Amino acid sequence: MARKLIFSIILLSFAFLELLTVRQGQINTVHEMAQLHQAIDSHNETIHSLSVDIETICSPIHLQQAIVSAEVGHENN
Repeated sequence: MARKLIFSIILLSFAFLELLTVRQGQINTVHEMAQLHQAIDSHNETIHSLSVDIETICSPIHLQQAIVSAEVGHENN
């Protein structure tokens, strides 16, 4: 009876250790995913900022000012 009890305790201990290993793997995976999501968000913010800069530079008002200044510079030469 004592041998069966000791064997059962040892077997359950190994099973719990395996479950802890699986759980730690899940925690590590979630941590890596969170880091990747933060990096993606950072890059998306950079893309958005560049997009706004491009739209500002290509706006009709900005282009008109560039054309006028180029014409004035051309007339002075």
